Amino acid sequence: MTTTTEIKPSTKQPMLQINRLNYVRINAKILDATDQKLKKYLRFGAEQMETKVTNDDVVEYALNLLFERDSAFRSWLKQNA
Repeated sequence: MTTTTEIKPSTKQPMLQINRLNYVRINAKILDATDQKLKKYLRFGAEQMETKVTNDDVVEYALNLLFERDSAFRSWLKQNA
């Protein structure tokens, strides 16, 4: 019998991982409430990671997380590669 232990992420550390490579500029709008949370998250991430965290870092990470977790998109992407 095999058992697996689920590792739960620390609630004190942000999920964010920063990879700074080549970027392209996009223009996007977000709701005021989302912007308020984003500003708080930037402060949180900077404090916990002890480095500057930017809007760009969060948007990059969030979009990649969305792409990885959206099974319909992954399936579509395979068919349209």
